[in-house]
Amino acid sequence: MKFEIINSIIELVKYCIFFRIIWVDIKKRIIPEESVVILIILGLIAAIQNDNLEKYYLGICAYSMPMIVLYILEDYFRKTLIGFGDVKLMMGIGGLLEYFGIEKILNFYMILYIFSGVIASLFLFLKKWKKYEYIPFAPFIVASYIIFEILINKSWWKYGKK
Repeated sequence: MKFEIINSIIELVKYCIFFRIIWVDIKKRIIPEESVVILIILGLIAAIQNDNLEKYYLGICAYSMPMIVLYILEDYFRKTLIGFGDVKLMMGIGGLLEYFGIEKILNFYMILYIFSGVIASLFLFLKKWKKYEYIPFAPFIVASYIIFEILINKSWWKYGKK
């Protein structure tokens, strides 16, 4: 009973932080540092509670690695693709998701890029965004996390393992 209350509070705080990250990224074009730190701490609390510190650490590293590569490629292309706040947000999300194999990471990124590509194309087609206008990426990352969590929980319910 005690852990259920703690888990409910963690979930509530997590989604409040996600809402704040999306709001600030859209309005100010930045992802707040303290919000990312809170996500990392929430993941750490869950990892300690489940005795999964190794998977927590590997999740932070593995989920953020493709974003780090993309961030490094910015210098090569001399074009801003993502900000470092997006990389830090992926660290927080990786800690929350934990490492359960490369397949899950690839699935997450597939959801992220397909979802963001479809929505961005739709907004460009409807002329809500201009071609070279700033497009906030944090809402896509958070939405992909939520979709991914729903898919994981659904498969967990169906197959009996996460």
